[in-house]
Amino acid sequence: MAKEMRRVLLSEAEFETALKRFVKARDQMFHGATLLDSGIKKAEPLEVEVVVRTQTGQEQFLTLGPTHLAAAVIRFCMDNRIPLPRNAEKSVKAVSGGIALDMHIELNAR
Repeated sequence: MAKEMRRVLLSEAEFETALKRFVKARDQMFHGATLLDSGIKKAEPLEVEVVVRTQTGQEQFLTLGPTHLAAAVIRFCMDNRIPLPRNAEKSVKAVSGGIALDMHIELNAR
């Protein structure tokens, strides 16, 4: 069976924007915190450590795994009207130049 592969590459600045929006939108998870810093903690599977400032002024360190990172990148794509296939398997990884959202779609042979 044939497969289609697509990749959306976010620069480091775009990924930082995606993380800031993710933190702001996920109030249940971050309780109104603000993103201060982030960095790759582990490349495979991708994990990013974020530093947030809580509403009380404290700094917290949290690790975001592939599921949360994919959600942040997907939301960034939606906000920027970058079309993504719904039925694709999606994964995120660190690559030269930024963070990639890879998508694999099984195509039906006719």
